[in-house]
This record gives sequence, C-alpha cells and structure tokens, in this order.
Amino acid sequence: MRRRLRGTVLAVLLSFGGTRLAVAQTPADTAAVLLDAARNLQREGRAAAAGDLLRYLRRHYANTPAAQSADSLLGAMPQPAPPAGAGRTAFVTFNTLYGAFLGVAIPAAFNESDATAAGVGLLVGAPAGFFASRAFARQHFRTAGQAGLASFATVWGTWLGLGLQQVLDIGDRKDCTQFGCFTDESDTAPWAAMSLGGVAGIAVGWAVASARETRPGTSTLIAHSAFWGTWFGISLGRVADLHDKDLFASALLVGNAGLLAAIPAARGWRPSSSRVRLITAAGLAGGLAGLGIDLIAQPDDDRVAFAIAAAGSATGLLVGALATRRQLDLDTQEAGPAAANALAQWNQGLRFALPLPEPATFRVEGRDGKLHTVRAARIRLFDARF
Repeated sequence: MRRRLRGTVLAVLLSFGGTRLAVAQTPADTAAVLLDAARNLQREGRAAAAGDLLRYLRRHYANTPAAQSADSLLGAMPQPAPPAGAGRTAFVTFNTLYGAFLGVAIPAAFNESDATAAGVGLLVGAPAGFFASRAFARQHFRTAGQAGLASFATVWGTWLGLGLQQVLDIGDRKDCTQFGCFTDESDTAPWAAMSLGGVAGIAVGWAVASARETRPGTSTLIAHSAFWGTWFGISLGRVADLHDKDLFASALLVGNAGLLAAIPAARGWRPSSSRVRLITAAGLAGGLAGLGIDLIAQPDDDRVAFAIAAAGSATGLLVGALATRRQLDLDTQEAGPAAANALAQWNQGLRFALPLPEPATFRVEGRDGKLHTVRAARIRLFDARF
C-alpha cells in the first residue's frame, strides 16, 4: 500500500508539477507542488485520490505552509462513508450493561433492596437495554463518534445526578435534639438521583448524537476532557482542603468546564480518537508516577499527595500532546490496510492496538528428533516500519 501511494505521488508530481518540479528544491516547494496537484484532482472530481495526496502531504511535510492548507482542504472535503455498523456493537454492549444497572438501581431507589427485586430488575433491564439500543442504533447511528457520544452522555448524566444530590443534600433530613443537630442521609436518594440522571442522559445523548454525524475523535475528546476535568476538580478540591459536598461541587464544576471547553476545541483541533487515547495514556502514566512518588515520599498531608498526583497527570498530558503531534489519523484509512497487526506498532508514529491471532506454520522438532510442520496461531507484540 505504501509503495503504491508513493508511486501515485511520483506520478502526480510528474503529471501536475510541470516545470515547477524542476525548481522544487526545498520540502516547502515539494509540498506546494503536491498541494496544487491535490487541488487539480479535486476539481476533476477525483476526491479519493485528492484526499490520499493531502494526507500524504500532511504526514510527510507537516511543518510547511502547504500542510496547513491541506488540513483545511481535508476538513472541507466530504468524508468517505463509514462502514456499516461503526461503533454500534460497543454502544449496544454498553447499554445492555447499563440496562442491568438501572434494573438494580430503580428498585433500590424505592427501597426495594431484597434479592427478588434485584433479580427482576436484571431480568427486565438487560434485555430492554439490548433491544432498545440495537433498534435505535440501526436507525440513527452511522459513525462510531455518534455511538460514543451517546454512551458518554448516559454516563455523565448518571454522575451529574449523583453529584447534584450530594451537593444539594436532596433527600437528606436534618434532625435537631437537645444535644444538637445532625443530618440523616437518605439511603434511597443517591440511587434515585443516579437513575433519573441516567435516564435523562440517555434521552439527551441519543437525541443529540442522532441529530448529526460526529467524528470519533470529537466524541473521544469530549468524554476524556470531562473525565480529566473531574479528576483535576477532585485534586484541586483536596488541595484546597474541601470535603463532602464542597468536594463534589469542585469535581462537577471543573468536569463540566472541561466538557464545554472540549466542544470548540474538537472543532478547531479535529484530533483522531487514537491520538486522544494516547494522550490520556500519557496522562495516566504521569498520574501513576505521581502516585509512586507519594508512596515513596509518604507526605503527611494528603493535600500534598493529591497535588503531586495531579501535577504528574498534567505533565503526562502535556508530554503526550507534544509527542503525538505527528500521529497518524488512525480513524481513517490513512494508515492503509497494510498496517501491522501488533500490540505496539511504529509507523510514522507509535500506536497501540488489540492484536488478533494470525494463522502460522512452524517447524518444530518432534520426539523422534525430526522436524515437523505444525499449524498454529501467533500474536505479534511489536511491529516497526521505517
């Protein structure tokens, strides 16, 4: 695939570069020739070839002015139709599990905590989640981004329901006696709040996601930004010595700020979901490194421990963003069908994937001392292409 693409680029240079090719002495000059060729291809109606050429330009001449124009052109070009069922399987799986959760949470909200109520809830909730989400996805979802956005809205609605219940003390009762006042916390209110928030999240998420097609990178950035905002809200709240409902308020405030900031950022940045996940992985590595420092230093004040862990996460996110600037857009076919089937892959940038078993044959020595051909399966752990 890569050889064929390079052959196409060479042919385009010779066909469209004309006399400019003779004076293309710098990478910027070559990139400008490729950009002109892509525009000519687009005008001729050869959008697929123009897209391949623009992605090649962006990958190999990323620091040139033409690469910025290539980004704009790619954003304006119609995207290829996603494969049928993109993202639907994960969406249906999630909603099957969430239906089971509601099957347990709703009886608990009505103080029905016995095993029979939970069993009936599971019996009804899981199948209902499966069939409802499957039918809805078939009708309304065309991209993995839509499915991811809808699932995130459900999770976020559940979290908002619980957070608001804790912040506003919904369902709690304050009793005062001659010895003072105390708060009687409700056992059912948190379950009711999560159930209502989750149902609201399902309604809003499914409606918003079905209204328009969403890029996978957009939904991933929104979800990860909200979760990272929540973590930093908790960390900053502990550094400020906040507790109980004040800590919940800090987590909700910063988490929603991260979510809202991610919406315009996704439009301007247009990241791939693979890059967002790599940045998140770097943030997790930084946070775990911070936790390691906490375990070694054992600070007396947990505010210091949270500050170290949060600083590690922020550093990891920054390093991840800088290290993946040249990351391939793995949400498209830019990597080509010949991309390696390996756990760790290096091809103009590092990426990770779930390797699938491959059929293979091996020559092994048998008990009789002779070599025999054995059919088996292999899993690649690392593949590099330079």
